[in-house]
Amino acid sequence: MKKTLSTKKEVTLKDMSIDDMDYCNDLQHICQEPDGGISIYGLNKSNTAWIRRGVEGSDDKFIKGLTEAEKIELVSMVKAHNTVGE
Repeated sequence: MKKTLSTKKEVTLKDMSIDDMDYCNDLQHICQEPDGGISIYGLNKSNTAWIRRGVEGSDDKFIKGLTEAEKIELVSMVKAHNTVGE
């Protein structure tokens, strides 16, 4: 499925397997710190995994060319495309 980011970059989303989606989701760890705060670890690794597994042609050159805002928008698109019914 073809989609366009708000920055006008066009991407083609792929259908992901349940195993791929589980892998991407499991890369993030949420921990409660001793001071009571909450920290999220593995966010960049998780975002890269969603993009690699959910976007056609998502090699290093493509990913390095994305801004942080584009990565966040793209991950949201990939998740929305693949989590219908969950």
